[in-house]
Amino acid sequence: MVFLSEIGKLETSLMECLFSRLKVKVPMTKNNSDFTLPPTNSGKSQIVFQPPWYYGVTYIGAHVKFTKESAEKVIPGFLSTDGEGWVYIAEFISTSEDNWDYMYQDPDLVQYMEGAIGLKVNFEGKNYLYFPFMWVDKDWALVRGWLDGYPKKIAKIAMTKLHPLLPKYNKPESGLRLGGYVVRGGGVMFRMQVELEGRTDSLPLKSFGPFLNIRRFPSRGEGEVDLYEIVSRVRDESKYGEIWKGKANVELGGYVNDEVSLLEVERTIGGYYYTLYFKVTTTQLISKKIEETISLK
Repeated sequence: MVFLSEIGKLETSLMECLFSRLKVKVPMTKNNSDFTLPPTNSGKSQIVFQPPWYYGVTYIGAHVKFTKESAEKVIPGFLSTDGEGWVYIAEFISTSEDNWDYMYQDPDLVQYMEGAIGLKVNFEGKNYLYFPFMWVDKDWALVRGWLDGYPKKIAKIAMTKLHPLLPKYNKPESGLRLGGYVVRGGGVMFRMQVELEGRTDSLPLKSFGPFLNIRRFPSRGEGEVDLYEIVSRVRDESKYGEIWKGKANVELGGYVNDEVSLLEVERTIGGYYYTLYFKVTTTQLISKKIEETISLK
């Protein structure tokens, strides 16, 4: 049994041993040229640039209640939940401090779609927002998510978009219907529709608590250390635009590699359309898990 307090020392010693054997001098400090793979002298080829990261997002979301029994099937055993959930589809514009020029040089590398299913969970007496399922449509968005502990997979994602010059669908308003879906492999993960009724000042997410993510990088050889950290992504700053509330309908699907079908919607509480800006630089370590504790059973 390895004590949690020794994990950090063990990780450091193993890394030093590895680089010693390779006879490669690698500074054990943060470097903006090798934040992610592939490392090059300039760092321009890395798939994700170092934080801070900036996000401008348009969401359609649904506040739902899953049955407690079904929700417990998609979370690890060290978490508990009553089944309260949040489902969304969103359009992201996002860049790091180092690649603002991509906004005009390569817009495809700063735009992506995302869909997710989240649960209010309890860990050691505190509420958190945990996502058992999340999908994106760009590789760099997937890798960035994994770095922070989000379980992202690649999927086809679409949602209603508005344009100010259209005779209809030019702005959020009472009676407007919006929708979207997530498709991965041979299955529809979920579909959702929202009908707006009026503006509101806040989202139910306030009661869910901070994010709880699982950063997992397994070992595959003798002497390696399994990385299993429970972290919370920290938003340095955030600002909401208009928030609209209404009715929602969520249809769950899933397929052979996405156990969405395990979830059962008990009731849909409300639908939402809103915009949000936020900035992220760090994650906060909540707990380290070691090999003996990582079973989902």
